Amino acid sequence: MRSRLWAIAAGAALLLAGCGDTGSDPALVSSPTAALGGGFGGIPAAGTHAPDEVVTDPDSGLRIAISRVEAVPSIAGTVTVLHFRFENPGRDPLPARGWTAPVLTYGPSDMPAAHVVSVSEGYGADVPGALAPGTSQELKHAYRVPRAELTSARVSVGSVIWEGDFTR
Repeated sequence: MRSRLWAIAAGAALLLAGCGDTGSDPALVSSPTAALGGGFGGIPAAGTHAPDEVVTDPDSGLRIAISRVEAVPSIAGTVTVLHFRFENPGRDPLPARGWTAPVLTYGPSDMPAAHVVSVSEGYGADVPGALAPGTSQELKHAYRVPRAELTSARVSVGSVIWEGDFTR
């Protein structure tokens, strides 16, 4: 009886292990979660900024901007990709800190857009390593929302908000 139970358990484990492997990147889509801040050397001071505005942390000098917004075909369907550019104009490296997914809301009712994570397409990646002095890095975050609907939108990262028309 004991060997039969072990055989059943082993078979179930093999079956479950095989179910998770699709051989491709499934582009996980998750509901938006509140961003906690982070990035290189922390997040700049709180406030609301225009979509094309560069936000600077007064302590570290870190500059963050949304450098590009584009509609892109993805394995999750057409998504809107926000490109976040981090720049370190200082003399010291800025250590990586926990960058969380920015929250994107749009329209008159601030509808949250689903955040799309795809490792193979580079969407939703974490901050890798420190940002060396005089260098920049770009992170891409994708959302399941048509770009045309972002005429009145808000992107929140911790206490920093970019707000306005992201279709320009």
